[in-house]
Amino acid sequence: METRIKVKSSSSDEIYNVVFKIENNLISINCNCQAGLVKTLCKHRLNLLAGDISAMAEKSEVMALTDILSKIDKSRISNLYTELDKVQQELKKLTSLKKQLSKGIGLKFSSGF
Repeated sequence: METRIKVKSSSSDEIYNVVFKIENNLISINCNCQAGLVKTLCKHRLNLLAGDISAMAEKSEVMALTDILSKIDKSRISNLYTELDKVQQELKKLTSLKKQLSKGIGLKFSSGF
């Protein structure tokens, strides 16, 4: 099953296509925006997955989105978000450590080591 939903850009007049494919219990969601073309997580896919219809270019596609969302196992998406959140928390810690080390090295360079 393939369903295409048109979504308006938040920063231009462009319309993007978010394509949902469900085949053999696998779900793929692709967008033709710049982020989507390089397979990066984009707000267009995230917003539709969250049920946000505010950016939809054609309100007649709301029923199609509702149908798709009813077929998607939300726990699988939730697990992916949990993984992403863990990585983001670790990245925050590492960024903080990097700043501390850079400051410490800068002080040592200034005062001698």
